[in-house]
Amino acid sequence: MPRRPDITEQTGRGARESEGGLGSVLSQFGWQEMPWGRFLLWLALGIALLFAVIFAWHQIEEFLIKDDRFRVAEADDFTAKSPNLIVEGVHYASTSQIRHVFADDFGRSLFLVPIQARREELLQIDWVEAATVSKVWPNTLKVWVHERTPVAFVQLRVNRKDGASQFALIDKDGYILRPKVAAKFTLPVMTGLRESDPVETRRTRVRRALGMLKEIGSLADNISEVNVSDPNDLIVAQHIDNRVVYLMVGDEEYAARIKNFLANYQQIKAKRPDATTLDLRVDGVITAVGGEDNGK
Repeated sequence: MPRRPDITEQTGRGARESEGGLGSVLSQFGWQEMPWGRFLLWLALGIALLFAVIFAWHQIEEFLIKDDRFRVAEADDFTAKSPNLIVEGVHYASTSQIRHVFADDFGRSLFLVPIQARREELLQIDWVEAATVSKVWPNTLKVWVHERTPVAFVQLRVNRKDGASQFALIDKDGYILRPKVAAKFTLPVMTGLRESDPVETRRTRVRRALGMLKEIGSLADNISEVNVSDPNDLIVAQHIDNRVVYLMVGDEEYAARIKNFLANYQQIKAKRPDATTLDLRVDGVITAVGGEDNGK
């Protein structure tokens, strides 16, 4: 009686045949019986592939760095401008300061430009509130700038040499701005700020003054100056009857206090025509500072 083929034997033979060339290679080196043999083979193949990728990337990198097609054109000797640097959004900031940020990149490959570092340098320019830097291949840098918005003139500490006041602009975040081009602004003046103050201190005082001006609305039309030396005791310069009166309005109820002053101004003028500073911080009471009598 003929012997039936063993199913297990056939299965084993088929599996050995399916391993193909890899099994024969391993058997030649005696690795087939080694538990780590297959792992070491794949590890070697992986390392070879890694080195191939690194080599290919190195070649691509060399191409991007050295090929002239990717070179950012150098700045013109007379204008200091590069045709491959495009700057947008600038009105009051210094374009020369912006170009200077990229001075080291002119004449080099666009691939080498450190975008994040250049953006951080742009943010150090006083007028720049936000900025983006983009690479436009093959050889162009594009810069977009969002400038700070001035909210007031600021009268800085008096110059000790000639006694002259120094004026600049300031934004809502307390950054002092100096226009680099001719510009016209119609803004109130803030005093009591120093450039040496921390920007956080200036921000607190500026925002307190802006809150006061917003609260009083149209009453601010006749106010030309706000003293923010003490943010809890604002003093405003009120123009009335061809003269200037300084009003101490405190830190709240600004509109009500100024309206009370305007309603009683004629009586105050008749009683204290020499008064130039009035204290309005007590609701319903107006006091002439430094005088012998109190106003209403």
